[in-house]
Amino acid sequence: MDHTEIELKLAVDAQALKRVPRLPAIAAAKQGRAVTRDLVSTYYDTPDFALRRAGVSLRLRRKGRDWIQTVKESAPAHSGLFERHEWEMVLALPSLNLPHLLATGLEIFREDGLYDRLQPLFSTEIKRTTHILAGADWEMELALDQGVLKTAETEQPLCEIELEIRRGSAEAAFHMANAIATALPCRVLPLAKSDRGYDLVAAAIPQAFKAKPVILDAGMTTGQALQAIARDCVGHLSANQMAIDGPSAAEAVHQMRVALRRLRSALKIFKPVLADTQLDDLRSQIRWLLAQLGPARDAEVFLSEIVAPVCADHPQAPALSELWQEFLRRRDADLAVARAATASPRFTLMLLELGRWSLSPTNPDSAEAQAPLSGFARKVLRRQWRRLLKTGGNDLNHLPAEELHQLRILGKQLRYGGEFFAGLYPKPKVKPLLAALASLQQNLGELNDLAVAAPRLARSGASAPWGWAAGLICGWHETRRPLLMQAARADWKTLRKANPPWD
Repeated sequence: MDHTEIELKLAVDAQALKRVPRLPAIAAAKQGRAVTRDLVSTYYDTPDFALRRAGVSLRLRRKGRDWIQTVKESAPAHSGLFERHEWEMVLALPSLNLPHLLATGLEIFREDGLYDRLQPLFSTEIKRTTHILAGADWEMELALDQGVLKTAETEQPLCEIELEIRRGSAEAAFHMANAIATALPCRVLPLAKSDRGYDLVAAAIPQAFKAKPVILDAGMTTGQALQAIARDCVGHLSANQMAIDGPSAAEAVHQMRVALRRLRSALKIFKPVLADTQLDDLRSQIRWLLAQLGPARDAEVFLSEIVAPVCADHPQAPALSELWQEFLRRRDADLAVARAATASPRFTLMLLELGRWSLSPTNPDSAEAQAPLSGFARKVLRRQWRRLLKTGGNDLNHLPAEELHQLRILGKQLRYGGEFFAGLYPKPKVKPLLAALASLQQNLGELNDLAVAAPRLARSGASAPWGWAAGLICGWHETRRPLLMQAARADWKTLRKANPPWD
C-alpha cells in the first residue's frame, strides 16, 4: 500500500505527554477509545548510508503479531509538518521483502548488490497511545509516543506527539497543535525518528542549515510560487532551531535571521496576492524574533570580523585580550537571550502559525494569484532593479553612509527576489548578476560594520588600556575602508553594465 503521509510532530516531556488527552480541544474531538501498543522498529541501510543519500528510509516494525515493512521518501519539514510518500506492506516473517522494495519503483532499490548490503543500524522501542480525533471536515490520528532510540553503543529517550491527517487538510493538524502548544510546554520537531537515528549513529552535533534554492517554473501561478517560497522560508527557520543550543549557535542565529528576512522580502514582493488574515500579527512576530536574534548576530560579527583580526595581528597585547574576553562575555549573554526566545512558547506558537499560514498564503479571490508567474516576476524584478539603479546613481563615491546603507538593503531585496525567481531565467545570465549583488552586499556590509564598530568600541570602557585597544582596532580597520569602497565601486560598475534577464 502506498500513500502520502501528512503528519505534524511536537516534542514534549513525559509529564506534559500524560496531560495531552485531557486538554479540552483533544477531549472534544475524541472518537472512541484510545489504543495502546508496544512498537519495536528497526531501521536498515547500507554501511555507507546509500538509502539516506538517496533520500529514502527503510524500517521493519513489529506491531502486535504483525511485521510491517515501511519505505518513506524524505522531505523537508516546515514547522514540524512532514508530507512524504510512503509504502507499507504487512509481512509474515521478520525479514526484509525485496519484491516490495522493488515495487516502490525507487531507483535505489534496483542497484546491484544493495539488498545484500542492507543491515540494521538503529531501532526504536516505543509505547504508543493512539486517539482518533475528528471534526466536520477532518479526521486525524493523535499518537503519543514514549520510549527510546537505540544504536549498538548508545540510546536516547523519545517523547513526542504525532498528528497524522487521515481526512481533510493539514490545516487541521496545525490548529490542534496550536491548542496543545497553548496549554503545554512543547517544541516543534523538525526531524523524523529516522533522522535522529542517523544522527545518533554518527554521533552528529546539530548543524546550522543554509537555505536551498526554491524550485519554481514558468508554468506556476503566482499563488503557487508564493506558497513554495513561504514554505521554504518557514522550513529554513524551523530547521535551525535545534542547532541554536549547541556549538553552531552563532551560525544558527545567522541562518534564522536570513530565513526571516527572506520571508519578509517575500511578503513585500507578493503583497498584491496575500491573504490579509492575521498578516499584521505575523509581521509583528517576525519583528519580535528578529529583535531577539539581532544582538547575538551583531555581537558575533563584531567579534569575528572586527576584534579577532586585530587580536591575531597583535597576540602580545594584554589590553586586546581583555577587550576580547569582555565582548565574548557580552556575545554569550546575547546568545542566551536568543536561545531563550527560541525555547519559548511564543516561538513555538509563531512557528505553528507560520506553518499554517504557508499552506494557503494567498487570497483565493485574487486574480493576480491565479495569473502566470512569469509576468509577475518580471514586473517585480524590473521595479526592484530600477530602484537600485536610481539609489546608487553613477558613482558610489558621492553617496553618504546612510544612502550606502539603503543601497545595501535594496541590493539584498533584489538578490532575494532574483534567487526566488532564478529558475525562470537562463542560468548563465542570472548567476553572474546574483554574484555581483552578493559581492556588493558583502562589501557594503563590511563598510557598515566599520561604521558601527567605532561607537561600539567607544562605549566599551573608560580605562586607558581599553581606550588604547579600541583606538588600535579602529586604526587597524581604517586602512581597509578605501579598499572596501574600491571593491564596492567595482561591483556597482559591473551591475550598471549588466543586462538583466528580466529586461
